[in-house]
This record gives sequence, structure tokens and C-alpha cells, in this order.
Amino acid sequence: MASTVATTVAHQMPPMPLPAMPRIRPPRMLKGTKSPNTDPQPPGAAPKGKWWVQGKWRNKGSNAGKHVEQTQALQIAKALRHETHGLDIYAYRHVRTNQVVYSLTRTLQEGKILKQLVFHGKKTVPASVRIDTWTPYFSIHFPPTPAGALSGLFAFQKLRELSLQRQLSPPDDLIRVTEEDIQIIKSKIGSPLELQELQAHDRLNAQIPKVGEILPKKLRGRRLMDQKATSVADAAFVLDWISSGPGPLERLTEVAVNRLARHHDRTRRARRRINRIRENEGAQQKKIRDRITLALEQRGQGDKSHLPIPWKVLLQMSMENHGLIDGNGLTDVENVMELRSAIQDWQAYCELDPKDIDMDLWAKRQLIGREAERKAINEWFEVNDSPMTEGGSVWKDVAAARDSALAEFDEKEGASLKANLAGKEKPAWAENKTVEMFWADLNDGLFASSWPENVVHGRLAPFGVAKGRVHGRPSVLSSSVHVIGSNVDDGWMPNELGEPYAPAKRLVESAEGSDLQGDETDVPGARTHGSAFREVEEESLGFFGRLRGMLGGRRQRIAE
Repeated sequence: MASTVATTVAHQMPPMPLPAMPRIRPPRMLKGTKSPNTDPQPPGAAPKGKWWVQGKWRNKGSNAGKHVEQTQALQIAKALRHETHGLDIYAYRHVRTNQVVYSLTRTLQEGKILKQLVFHGKKTVPASVRIDTWTPYFSIHFPPTPAGALSGLFAFQKLRELSLQRQLSPPDDLIRVTEEDIQIIKSKIGSPLELQELQAHDRLNAQIPKVGEILPKKLRGRRLMDQKATSVADAAFVLDWISSGPGPLERLTEVAVNRLARHHDRTRRARRRINRIRENEGAQQKKIRDRITLALEQRGQGDKSHLPIPWKVLLQMSMENHGLIDGNGLTDVENVMELRSAIQDWQAYCELDPKDIDMDLWAKRQLIGREAERKAINEWFEVNDSPMTEGGSVWKDVAAARDSALAEFDEKEGASLKANLAGKEKPAWAENKTVEMFWADLNDGLFASSWPENVVHGRLAPFGVAKGRVHGRPSVLSSSVHVIGSNVDDGWMPNELGEPYAPAKRLVESAEGSDLQGDETDVPGARTHGSAFREVEEESLGFFGRLRGMLGGRRQRIAE
């Protein structure tokens, strides 16, 4: 009896909760405390096969070494993109839906592309970007100057805004049913016999919309996603907008003076905040330049604090930035040195002082220019329905009205900028407004009614190419059809690769009378990236061919 009661009471008692275990946290590092992972490399000879990683001598294959190598490679690639940010715009087209997305880099970045895709219904926005469904469409290239970078970023912003506006607020005639849409809907329903059967049972009219009605949801989404023609018209419109605007020097001067004017109107507290922001930006720019130096300059033998750039990253950087792989870095990178030289020319040309600017007069001058532009736009659209016609464009009239209003204002009120920039020697790129545009198919440029005179058209290379120095001369190491190429006539891609039956994935470099060991000594960086090449014997026919292969008389090197 007692045992039964004890058992019953034990089951009726609620379970006792276990006391909470205190969470033991590691000691928090105070702000400003120097981390041992950032200690510089100590002086003296480095241990054999070791690298200075996170404050210790470690093997390159360790977990810390792999992590630091991957992080440094991503930072260097991103820094190189930042150096020429805004000079190039690349457009990719979806092979099935004809959607068009814009990128500032040759390769598609998933985080940047998915933001441009608008939801038009179920399965219209993919979960991820598949590079095999996007094909190069066209590319726009601005001069390697500070004004070119500003124009490129402006064009990139306007192209995305126009694409989004057309999809969210489409014109009425774009989403209305036409006779062609009715024929498409009938073809989707069934064969002509099935249509006759549905018509006989009075079930066909309910499935086919009438002319002038709003398109069905699925067909409307498909119509709005098709941007193959409208993206070309947008590009012509934006480039005409830029080419009709102020010149490169005028644009840069206006930006610099507006920046000084805004700074002049700020309070003392706001000025201190902006100055701190500028200091942080300067430190960040210095960090970016140091990272670029790791890719563009050869490091000394004693530098073991920076791991070598992986071979795959070097190929990607060469393909994106058009630089030759030489050892463990790049040489002759496109537009980098030209842009740096142009920035130095601009800084030497324009040295503005807030005391040289009449802020009130400058603000009034800007207002007069904007009012003249707005008036010219209204007058144009009172007569024309489209911004570009055979007789001219709205932006040409806007430019003429703005220049006339500003000239009249300067003659009447006087110069708002007291600094005499006209007496200085202008840089060589002061009047360069040429814009290059390359097409995968030149016929696609006919979607626009007209193009500005300063736009030069060309043909895109069929794929992107990575090149390096082999035996002292540039050679193709890799190529990809998923990376947008350059101009087919600029010499970056060899003409042999553009032939219809040329190999698109690899280029064979024949080396007669030499073995692999001798070749490795002639190729810079062969010790670091020796796995990038593999040795194959040439196919031989007959007895003498097999004998030559056995003796190693003729070999080939193929870039993987």
C-alpha cells in the first residue's frame, strides 16, 4: 500500500526545472585595444614555407591562411572595380524573356541584378541568377576622366529609372489587347479544330479577351518584361541628354562649386561632421589604393604578410579589367593609369577657394539655368510627342536655351566665379565627349530612331578573354561566353578566336623542341601557378609520329 502511494505521488508531482546555467562570456576587448592579429611582420628572415597570418607564422594551407587568402583576393578584386567605377556600363539580356539588366562590371553580380527584376506575377523573379540564361547585349564606355565617370554613373542611374518606370507605370497602348495578342491567345488554347469545337459550344468567347481590353495577367507580365527594344531607346535618350549638356570641364567645375556652396551654408557643427566624413573617406581611399598596389606592383621576396593572389582570381581580374597576368599580379590594366593622370590634371587645373565665389550670384545663376531648361522642355512637348525626331531632339533645344540664358545672365550680372580659369591651360581631355558603344548584334541599334553624333558604335567580342605573358608575349589563358567582351577590333581578343570554328575555351600554344621543365623557367609565375598549365602530347599518326611522341620531341601547353 505504501509503495503504491509513493509511486502515485511521484507521478503527480510536477517536474522540477533545472536551474539556468550562467553563460560564460569571453572578456570583451575594449574599444581601441590593439588586436594581436594585426601585428606587423617581424623583421628578419621568414621561416621556410611560412606566411605571416593573423600575427603568427602559419602554413598557407591552414584554415587561417585559406581564410585570409580568400579575403585578400576579394578585397583586391573589389578595389580594382572601384578604381574605374562608372566608366563602363554593361547590359545583359535574358534569352527567354528579353529582360535587360545593367551592371557596372563585366560579370553579373547576383545581389545587384535581382534588385532590378520587377515582380510581374508567379515565377517572374528567379531565386538566383543563372549566368547561362543571360547573354551580353551591349556595353557603353565613357572616356577615362573624372567627367566620364560622372557621366557614366548618371547614365547608369537614368537607365535603371527609365526601365523601372516603364514597368511600374507602362503606357496604355503597351498593356492593351491587339489583334496579334488574340492570335497568340488562340494558338495557346489549341489547334484550329479545337477552336471550332469550342466555338460550336459557345465556350471560346469567354477565353479570348476583346480588342482594347487590359491584357491578361500572364501575357501582360510577359509584355512588360520584354525590354529588348525599349532599353536601346532609353540608351539613345540618355546619351543624347549627356552629350547635349555642359562639357567635361564645365561639368566638373559646376560640381566642385556646388559642393563649396553647400559647405558654405552649413552650420559649424555640420561642417565638423562633414570634415570627419571626408577624413574617413580619405582613409578608405588610401586603403583601396594599397589593395590595388598588391595587384599592380610586384612585391618583394621578403614580404610574407600578403598571400599570393589565387590563380582563379587572377584570371577573373584579367578578364574584367583587361590586364595581363605577369607573375602574381597584373600589368597594363585598362583605363587605370589614364584615369589617375586625368585626376591629377583636373586637380592642377581647378584650385577653387570659397572666397573666389559669390554664393548668392551663383545660386541665382543656377536657378536661371534650370528655369530655361524647364521652359524649353515644355515648349518642345507642346509640339512633339517624342523626345527625339528626325529634325532634332529635346536636349538640343534645352542646351541652346540654357546656354543663351546663362550668357545673358553673365553679361548682365557679371561673373559669379571670380577665379580666372580661362587663362589656365586646359587638359588634353577637356573637349573629349566621345562615347563608345559595342553591340552583340549591330542590328539591335536600329531600335532607336537616332543616335547622338559623339556615339561611336562597334561590335562586341563573342566572349571575355583573360591574357597573360607566356614566353614574353601576351597569350590567351582563359575565355568565357558568360562574361561580356570588349570591342572586337581593339586587339584584346585575338582574331583567331573570333572565327566560327575556333576553340572558345582554350588556346593552344605550341612549343617545339622544349620540355615542361624548360618552359616553366621562362613563364613568370610558373612556380606559383604551375598547376594552371598541363602538358599534353600532340596526336601523332604513323610510326614516326609515335616515335617522336615517345622521345618528347614535340609537346603542347594548354591553358585550363
